[in-house]
Amino acid sequence: MSKYQDPAVKVTCPDEALKLLKEGNARFVANNLVPTDYKTALDKTGTQQSPFASVLTCADSRCSPEIYFDQGIGNIFVVRNAGNFADREAIGSFQFAAAVLKSQIIVVVGHTQCGAVFNAHMGTQVPFGELQGVLDDVACIVKSVDTKENAVDVNTMAQVEALKNNPAIKELGIPVYGASYDIATGVVKWL
Repeated sequence: MSKYQDPAVKVTCPDEALKLLKEGNARFVANNLVPTDYKTALDKTGTQQSPFASVLTCADSRCSPEIYFDQGIGNIFVVRNAGNFADREAIGSFQFAAAVLKSQIIVVVGHTQCGAVFNAHMGTQVPFGELQGVLDDVACIVKSVDTKENAVDVNTMAQVEALKNNPAIKELGIPVYGASYDIATGVVKWL
């Protein structure tokens, strides 16, 4: 098992954490994934976790960061919701990941063909109150953006700023990055 897949290996530098994600995505795109021994990973994470990175991404079923960053169990702390929105629950989760689990970075990953952002941009009304609340929150950010495709990156960077400006995350000094995952090619573009 590669050290990049081994949850027992501690990453203590934000630059190394970012490098591991970038290398993992390159392996994913090349279809050259590192073999993962899930049984050993379960044994090592059964009583503890120390993810080197935290990721906020969309709930879309095509967007699993553990897969497109080629990482195993215990390496990435993931929060997923419609439109990769940095709501109270997501921010609280990242505060925990940084302060307690010692995650080195936070990455907000939007994606191409994001239904939540596209519908927010178009002003779509849905019959589900909670989902409509999410669309309304995202619409406040993207309503004046020229295209729905550009709205995805604008939304992602707004969530990056929300996390960067959170007092607890700022105090912890955790770097926050933005990225966009292309669901057709598998490529993660760094914003």
